[in-house]
Amino acid sequence: MRKILLLWPALVACSLVQSVASSAVERPQLSFKEAKLPHIDFQGAELNLVFLVTNPNRVGLDLARADYALDVEGHRVVAGAPQRGLKIPAGGTAEVTLPATFRWNDVAPALEAIFAKDEIKYKASGVLGLDSPGGVVSLPLEHEGTFAAPKMPKFDVGSPQIVSLTLTGARLSLPLEISNLNGFPLPLGGILGKVQIAGADVGRIAMPEAGAVPPGQRSTLRIPLDVNFLSAGAATAEAIKSGLAEVKIDGTLNAAGATLPVKVARTVELKRMTGSAGP
Repeated sequence: MRKILLLWPALVACSLVQSVASSAVERPQLSFKEAKLPHIDFQGAELNLVFLVTNPNRVGLDLARADYALDVEGHRVVAGAPQRGLKIPAGGTAEVTLPATFRWNDVAPALEAIFAKDEIKYKASGVLGLDSPGGVVSLPLEHEGTFAAPKMPKFDVGSPQIVSLTLTGARLSLPLEISNLNGFPLPLGGILGKVQIAGADVGRIAMPEAGAVPPGQRSTLRIPLDVNFLSAGAATAEAIKSGLAEVKIDGTLNAAGATLPVKVARTVELKRMTGSAGP
């Protein structure tokens, strides 16, 4: 009993010190600074949300924990963790970066629905925990914003060249123009599809991988096409021989694993190549 009485003043003093330390800690301030996109393409994106933590106290604070979630277009995506060992200096401000990496397929089942938008909406929510002399101080975070959505490439058909023409068929060189409207390269991993001329199926496309289309630029792929008049029909044969026909392409482009639709229809003038064979 005597030992307890002797220790009691020390315990009370320790409790008072902790209470004073806790009450002496002024609450830090949390504010949003900016959103960064280190990487974005047709497969997905990296989004870094940068917050500022201002410490008004005379002692430094450590980031103890960060529990947060990120929703993109209303769908929860996997969020990363901020840098370990982050310290907020006494009387100073430090940046806290909350990273996230996600794929468009996790946001929407159809890529066209995402790329048809002008902006992508996101929402971050959670809590930052700062280790202080008085214990962990919790700072709730919440921020909503947008970033520019990737744009679907534009496809167009130029004037096909008639390489050769016979009574039973023709060999064409069909120019497919691809415009990249984004600030990142457009990979051309191959194109599969079919071609119609004057309403009839005339052949299939199986283009191999080609060089990427640079940001904001346009490239032209020349598609070789052999047309059999017997299977395509008289209307197609007459259209090609007359030099004016409607050309349709319906296919898909492999853009580094992302499957993008290729749909184009246009009435074009067919031109005979100089020195081409034919009647």
